[in-house]
Amino acid sequence: MAKKKILVVDDEQDVAQALKVRLKANGYNVVLASDSVQAYTMANKEKPDLILLDIMIPGGGGFVVIERLKQSQTTHHIPIIFLTGIPGCEERACTLGASGYVMKPYHPDELLETIHRALERSRRQGMELVREIQA
Repeated sequence: MAKKKILVVDDEQDVAQALKVRLKANGYNVVLASDSVQAYTMANKEKPDLILLDIMIPGGGGFVVIERLKQSQTTHHIPIIFLTGIPGCEERACTLGASGYVMKPYHPDELLETIHRALERSRRQGMELVREIQA
């Protein structure tokens, strides 16, 4: 099976690079973006299987990114997990369609499990959609 691709969106380059190393070590392909414009562009260009998104990024922030991505036919299905140091935004993230919310500093096993669950949910939803189309 092909490696799943994850788009990491974080303006802190050390955080983004550490995530990239950890995710690659766990079998994922990783692409990076550091602001809202790059996030939207890379999501459309790279078509990732999942997006890890910080809230506090230049160019409008993570909430603007998720709103735009969830409104687009091309990207609305991509699971998005907020990975952020901003507490208290879980409800808003969920309302906007986030598949998860992990606080920084994060525990690596918690993050990997959240990613796994979001990808599995996305896979099951895709299979259900195929069955509906075939019926």
